[in-house]
Amino acid sequence: MSKRIELRHFRYFVTLSETLNFTRAAKLLHISQPPLSRQIKELESHLRVELFHRSKTRVTLTHAGEAFLPEAKRVLQQVDNAIAVAKTADTPVSRTFYVGYTTVFERSAIPDAIKLLKNTFPEWDIKTTGKHSIDLVKDLKNGALDAAFIGLHTHAEGLVVEPIREERFVVALPERHCLCEKQEIELSDLVNEKLFWFERKANPGFYDYCQRVFDLSGLRFNTLSEPAEHHIMLSMIAAGEGIALIPESLTKISRHGVIFRKLANGKHTLAMGIAVAYDKNKNHPLLAPLLNAVRGALHGQ
Repeated sequence: MSKRIELRHFRYFVTLSETLNFTRAAKLLHISQPPLSRQIKELESHLRVELFHRSKTRVTLTHAGEAFLPEAKRVLQQVDNAIAVAKTADTPVSRTFYVGYTTVFERSAIPDAIKLLKNTFPEWDIKTTGKHSIDLVKDLKNGALDAAFIGLHTHAEGLVVEPIREERFVVALPERHCLCEKQEIELSDLVNEKLFWFERKANPGFYDYCQRVFDLSGLRFNTLSEPAEHHIMLSMIAAGEGIALIPESLTKISRHGVIFRKLANGKHTLAMGIAVAYDKNKNHPLLAPLLNAVRGALHGQ
């Protein structure tokens, strides 16, 4: 038995905590199950606490294991950051990291990993740019971006896409519209309304996803061409020219004359999501710290 806790103990523990299955965890770690079991027992012996409850049918974290998990993740994240710092210190190329974000969502919907990166790597120039998701995907593929926060259902073949969060749609209405009396609005309530909607070429993947939901619901809508700028669309809604479905986070951008109401969860739910996308073959030194910061934000660290 090792006389000290080593880095592999943390990796094995975190992987098992995330899978709660020795067989799956061992496969992810590229080892067999018996060595994994021995390493976990060795870690528990060092700590003098049980980290997992084990039975024939399931594995769960103990209270000690739940307390240890975020700290173990921080250790691994710090190791990745240390490796990145070493690599960046010896990087002869321009020290710039390019990150894109979708303009469909309000920025607060995206984890604030950029601020953490700037604090951790002050010698790097971290540049951000906002575009539509399909343009961000093009920039990732041609090397203009190192990572990007894109909308889910965007066609991104050849890239790694890690979902971050999902948002409900809300309905944006003129303040005197009769539907404002309802706290939640059904999709079927919108059939006779003029609905601002985007063209398929703006994002074929997301357009097709929405169309599948509409088809399953058996609904058809009277659509208007959606303006390119969000504030222009809100002004048109305030003027009574139509209504719109928008991500919930955009309600933080208030507009006089516009009322927001939740879209009810029906049999066929319509939702929007954000993911971080990147090219796994492009090993930028700051990519791992960015992903760690995003994953940490998702777990409230």
